Amino acid sequence: MIKTEIISANALKIVVPDKLKADDFRQIAPQIDSLISQHGKIRLLIDASSFHGWENIAAFEKHAGFVKNHQQKIERIAVIAAHEWQHWLIGAIRIFIHPEARAYDQSHASEALRWIVG
Repeated sequence: MIKTEIISANALKIVVPDKLKADDFRQIAPQIDSLISQHGKIRLLIDASSFHGWENIAAFEKHAGFVKNHQQKIERIAVIAAHEWQHWLIGAIRIFIHPEARAYDQSHASEALRWIVG
């Protein structure tokens, strides 16, 4: 299950589980949509340090659809990554998504937080 925490008026921390499930995106959509309606654009700090992938292709498709539908309303995304493939993925998706996105090692989590709330 995805865990969320509001870290500033327009910023949300998302802690991603080991495996993402399709239902995870239905769970967080209301909170993200509410913040977007209040602030126009928001910032996300995503802790993906425990993330190892998607439960199945349906979960991946829901994730991709969620990103597609919300990316124009996200100003910045900082991802705390534990695996090299996560850094590579963030680098690759920067070409396709609107928000500015950066990947940080776990040892630089405080820097990621400063960038998101700053």
